[in-house]
Amino acid sequence: MRSAQKIVDVLSAQGVEYVFGVPGAKIDAVYDALADSGPQLIVCRHEQNAAFMAGAIGRLTGTPGVVLVTSGPGTANLATGLLTANTEQDPLVALCGAVRREDRLKRTHQSMDAAALLRTVTKFTGEINDPDNAAEATVAAFRAAAGEPRGAAAVVLPADVLAATTTAGITDRLPIPPMAAAPSAAIAAAAELVRTARRPALLVGSRGADPDSCLALRALVATTGLPVVETFQAAGVISRALERHFLGRVGLFRNQPGDVVLAHADVLIAVGYDAVEYDPAQWNGDAERTIVHVDSVPADIDNHYRPALELLGSVAATLTALTDALAGLTLTGEYSDAIARQRKALTDIDIAARERAPDGPGLNPVAVVLRLRDELGDDATITCDIGSVYIYMARHFRVYEPRRLLFSNGQQTLGVALPWAMAACLVRPGTPVVSVSGDGGFLFSAQELETATRLGLSFTHIIFRDNTYNMVGFQEVLKYGRESGVQLGDYDTVSYAAAFGARGYRVHTLDEFSATLRRALTEDGPSLIDVPVDYSHNVELAAHLHDDPFE
Repeated sequence: MRSAQKIVDVLSAQGVEYVFGVPGAKIDAVYDALADSGPQLIVCRHEQNAAFMAGAIGRLTGTPGVVLVTSGPGTANLATGLLTANTEQDPLVALCGAVRREDRLKRTHQSMDAAALLRTVTKFTGEINDPDNAAEATVAAFRAAAGEPRGAAAVVLPADVLAATTTAGITDRLPIPPMAAAPSAAIAAAAELVRTARRPALLVGSRGADPDSCLALRALVATTGLPVVETFQAAGVISRALERHFLGRVGLFRNQPGDVVLAHADVLIAVGYDAVEYDPAQWNGDAERTIVHVDSVPADIDNHYRPALELLGSVAATLTALTDALAGLTLTGEYSDAIARQRKALTDIDIAARERAPDGPGLNPVAVVLRLRDELGDDATITCDIGSVYIYMARHFRVYEPRRLLFSNGQQTLGVALPWAMAACLVRPGTPVVSVSGDGGFLFSAQELETATRLGLSFTHIIFRDNTYNMVGFQEVLKYGRESGVQLGDYDTVSYAAAFGARGYRVHTLDEFSATLRRALTEDGPSLIDVPVDYSHNVELAAHLHDDPFE
């Protein structure tokens, strides 16, 4: 059979349920094969958005998402989506059409060195030169995408290879075997460091938020009472039952109670932490601090991140063994009191920010975020775009399950929220899905509203409107005393939504927002809620808190 069919067979064997893409002549053999069998094909309005959706599938399920695009600009348009997935370790496989092999280096229609481009934004890129290699190269891409650290992989598929016949194919899934726990001697050494510490703490990152790792982490916290600080990517690792051990989320600016806890910890256990989530220079002013690195990959050594001990292996298995080794651990009364003070500071920040009156015509963004939090249950999935809204959501929106609050914290990519929400609707049907963006980021991917209505997806998208690229603007004010290049124009959200068969609302008060949100969450299809916000206090976001003493 054609090698294109062999590739579709690999997708089925790998457990792929959806393929996202935009068709084209150089990849149409695979599209033709998908018409007869294999995963559901979802035709998107832009390749970049297709990659965002595939990356979200990978993050939410652990199975690599798949994007299928044609040659030339079809492949080039993937770059941002692949870069985002690769940086943030979302497993994704890109299948990219290409001109015939004989035209590979000619100056002809849609010819380009696709592999050279893709290698800059993936962890693995293969270029098939023979139909007998089609299936094995695709399997290699899946294994690369799913292997730690996870990320994006790509396969370049020349049109003549896809049309050629082959008998070679791999029909088995061949998953990557699970790792064991770190060596017992290393675990015992880590336990001794924690037992002799005065102020031990946990910093949990993205690889600590996988389902098995999260369960093991919760058992460790329940046994030891250690305080936990989350990165943005690890949002939700601490359950409601363990709330008293949650010290907040850290990232961007070193001015949160969680940063205070990190600054005073004499032994810090970093679980699945990746430096791209929060640069060590931002939170670790003491380069000599004792750090225990618990991860499936070695630490990236940095001037501000030099672990005294690395526990390499399955994060879940290692945490389980460490929990056994720390049974009976008791924090000192002095340290428990200090933790309680930071817990109160975390609550006080919400209270003070919620009650602050806006200076301008828009609503207080913290009050909007907390109203949103009040209206959603623990089964909701919330996807957040980049912009000032991202700061407020990361600081104030609490979730209690991992992979329920999604951020682009590695590349800080604009436009991810809407495509991610669409992916969440596919893999979590029947549960609430909300995406949140600024008015700028929304239009980066808003054309996919047509895709969403065509698929019958139901979700609510909330636009925090101030008609500027404010996250850039307030940082310009801090640097230069003025803004430049950030002003945007208004647009009619209600009419825009209607043009794509969706519902649109503009609200003006908090109570109106709450009522409209409740209505939107019960509606079929996509709903947009446009909320004016006042970002006049954003310059203060970068101010540093004074570290409360732990003495």
